[in-house]
Parts: sequence; C-alpha cells; structure tokens
Amino acid sequence: MAIHSFSQTNPISPPLVTELNYYPEQGMLVAFPTHYDVIYFENDSSQLTINMKTILNNIGYLLDTYKETYLVITLHTSDDLAYDRLYSVVDYIAMQFKIEQERIQIMLTSQEETKHYKQYEKNWKNSTELIMPKTIIVTYDPELGMY
Repeated sequence: MAIHSFSQTNPISPPLVTELNYYPEQGMLVAFPTHYDVIYFENDSSQLTINMKTILNNIGYLLDTYKETYLVITLHTSDDLAYDRLYSVVDYIAMQFKIEQERIQIMLTSQEETKHYKQYEKNWKNSTELIMPKTIIVTYDPELGMY
C-alpha cells in the first residue's frame, strides 16, 4: 500500500502502515471504498450553496467517522477565483467537522490532465472534484477495549 503524497518531489511515499505477519485475534480489516463527488460553483462565485454544503456535510461526516481517511480536492484552473473556491471548501470542512488540515490535500492538475478532463465535463471551469481514496481501516471497539 502506498499513499500519493503531493508535498514531496517523489509522488509515492513508503507505506504508512507497518505490516504484521499476523492480525490480532480481535482485529477486523474493513475496506472503505473510494468516494467521489463533484461540486459546481456559480460563474464568478466562490460561495457555497445549500446543495454544496449537503455534499460537504456527507464528506465531513465520513472524515470524522473514519479517522484513517483523507480528502483530495482537485481543481482544473489556477486563477484567484479557483483558490477562493478551494479555500471555501477546505475551510468549511475543517471548521464544521474539526478535521485536521493534514487530512485535506489540495491538488491542481496539469494542463494535460485538464485537457483530458475538458472532454468529459462541459462545466469544467466551475467544477471542484472531491476524492476520498480507498482506505483499509482496522476497526476498534472502545467499549470492549479491543480492535
């Protein structure tokens, strides 16, 4: 398992989980599937609408519930409005759900990726992709004091 790190020159970092030759008797691994959403801003606006907040609330709930997950936010433009939109999303999730900023990664795409994305998304300039990559979670029951 490798995590894509956008803060390093080498995009693939070493595994963050130590592999065991065994699983604890009480341990249970759960695969949390990839979650993908796109929100669309109004032209020339960085304001979050009620519909956007509903999507962000669902993502915030998942981030709050599953502490091992993280969010990647992707934009296909790099103007000032794009940054305002990006930080509207990040601030909303971080403040509403008290999610650590380290768990919210920002990714601006290359021109080649944007060119490819434009073929499939007619409103690409106003879109923001929200991706929670697949994560393996070790469950733990605090009432029973076991994994």
